[in-house]
Amino acid sequence: MIMGGGKDDFLRNLRFLIKEQFEANSVANDLRVQLDINRFHDVNISAEDKRNEVTVQIPEANGNLEETIESFMQDYQSGIILE
Repeated sequence: MIMGGGKDDFLRNLRFLIKEQFEANSVANDLRVQLDINRFHDVNISAEDKRNEVTVQIPEANGNLEETIESFMQDYQSGIILE
């Protein structure tokens, strides 16, 4: 696991495999907007267009944040990889 920002909190990666009809970059941007609306700011989101994946890095043990992300991604993902 990766240590984050000099804090003692561990970070966790969620990799979402995006369905073919969607573009990873667009989904990542929409997710950023949704998380900003919900005031979740300690999140790193990146898109890998070649593999059509969105990777979300979140602090460990943050149930509300993870639930919000998984709920948003439900219609866009064809799978998820937890790291």
